[in-house]
Amino acid sequence: MIPKEIIETAKKADLPNVVQQLGIELIPNGSGYHLREHDSLKLFRINGIWLYKWWSQGGEAGDGIQFLQRYLGMEFPKAVETLSGIPIACCKPHDQNLWQTKKWQTASKKLIDVAVSYLLGPDGKERFLYLVENRGLCPRTILKHRLGWLPHKDHMPSKLLIPCYNSQGTLMRIRFRIDKPNEVHQRYRISKGSNPHAPFPLGICRGKPLIIVESELDAILIAQDAGDLIGVLGLGSTSNELSSEMICYLNAKIPVTMISLDNDDSGKSRTTKLLDKLSNSISWPIPEKYGKDPGEAWQQMSIRAWIEKGITARNSSDSM
Repeated sequence: MIPKEIIETAKKADLPNVVQQLGIELIPNGSGYHLREHDSLKLFRINGIWLYKWWSQGGEAGDGIQFLQRYLGMEFPKAVETLSGIPIACCKPHDQNLWQTKKWQTASKKLIDVAVSYLLGPDGKERFLYLVENRGLCPRTILKHRLGWLPHKDHMPSKLLIPCYNSQGTLMRIRFRIDKPNEVHQRYRISKGSNPHAPFPLGICRGKPLIIVESELDAILIAQDAGDLIGVLGLGSTSNELSSEMICYLNAKIPVTMISLDNDDSGKSRTTKLLDKLSNSISWPIPEKYGKDPGEAWQQMSIRAWIEKGITARNSSDSM
């Protein structure tokens, strides 16, 4: 384990200085900064500790370690080492693959069972209705994907639980969506030992169109409404990269890849990079008048009709 003193040193580091040394350009903003590439991502200091808040990502917030994990996709030990300047010799490489161990799988499945029971119980009624009324998920979809909810306990806030499986059906990540995020608890987190980088695939197969989105909940919504028409890939974060093997597969086996990342600076920047890598891709964001993502837009437009239109648009361009 990493000594607590080193973690505290990392949290007290000069985050703006470290960020700029990593090649990220900052713009002064009052007593803090915002990123030139993402002006909704602010860096600010409270009681001598640098924190961040990403307004376009649901107001998620955290310390410098969490910023490097979320924005640059660093593992926790690497983020601590980068900020503290102290080599983390105690970091074991296999810690990054905990999700593949029987112990992690067993413990995580028990946690999912508990969360499902809470969501379906009387205390979970509000969160269940949130998934139905605010995220557009029908009860059958909620049950199929084993979505759950964990109530507030001690210092841990209440949160939705979203299990994510790989293409072989193996649990690889548990995503938490905090009900009431703050400077300490950011909106989205993952369970310890989860794979933070692998995208979340739903219904992907050779010869079938594909759409790439950010949120796992958005991926589940599209699979629910149009899964017979299109496969879905949820990145989980715009900082996550597609592997070279996946890029080769998409270019060779998928007739059209529709890129629908959030309507914000981060999503637009990532879309541009994906368009360069994916030869059969088109940009197909949610119309901005309906919101930034499918989770906001579904109440004002038909997700299925929007998917059908995107597939038709690509087929029409191919025939010209």
